[in-house]
Amino acid sequence: MTYHERRPPPALRPFIECVWVVSGPLVSSGRAPERVVPDGCPELIVHLGDPFARRIDGRWVVQPRAFLAGTLSRPWLLRAGRRVDTIGIRFRAGETTGVLPVSMAGARDRERALAGIVGRAAAGALLRSLRRARTPAQKFAAAEHWLAARLAEALPRRSTSARAVALIREGRGQARIDDVARSLGWSRRRIERAFARDLGIRPKVYARIVRLNAVLAALDDAERPRAVDLALEAGYFDQAHLLRDFRILAGRTPRSRREGDGELARYFTDPCRLKALLAGE
Repeated sequence: MTYHERRPPPALRPFIECVWVVSGPLVSSGRAPERVVPDGCPELIVHLGDPFARRIDGRWVVQPRAFLAGTLSRPWLLRAGRRVDTIGIRFRAGETTGVLPVSMAGARDRERALAGIVGRAAAGALLRSLRRARTPAQKFAAAEHWLAARLAEALPRRSTSARAVALIREGRGQARIDDVARSLGWSRRRIERAFARDLGIRPKVYARIVRLNAVLAALDDAERPRAVDLALEAGYFDQAHLLRDFRILAGRTPRSRREGDGELARYFTDPCRLKALLAGE
């Protein structure tokens, strides 16, 4: 599969990390599954080719044509269709509600049809403009134009959880949630309500995701043998703690090569991408 991504224009950057496009030739046999590791970033997905299918309770369930993938708290196992032509809009953690009229409460680990969020007319407009596009650059432009229109309609605001998200990210997931709340002058209940609305997960879960991504960002091929040392530096108690979080959140071991995540998913755990994510870039 061929993968391209582009950072959005400045007006969209507080809300959107990037727009990506992946395409692949028609194949007669199934590709290897993709393992998508949680990173705290919801994504708006549009399948122009054959939709992917997701493994749910032991069976493959075909995804909608256009949907919002809520914040993941566990890895998703995906299987590409015969012809891949997919566009993804990756939101920053907690910032989806600044662009789309949606509460993330109840969206964790779920697909929500785009038409049910923005209406059939707006969802149809995005699909039509993307179908007319022939090149990755044209698809990027179409997605950015559509997002700019949503941004104008939303009278955007930064999410209420933005400062808490930044503090957890800057602390690489090691700060206690009570301490984060206290530094903001918030109660524990207030920070949990903000995360429920803006991310759909508890702040403690987000901190675990950030901590895991901090290890993944350091795990290039040269550092892989030092996985346990890196984990201790990242705030894990011991090797068993590291292995448990990797099994739950990544669905693999620390020493597994990220290429095993799949042709597409390996780009999401690229160390350069994760380092920029942790830096808030």
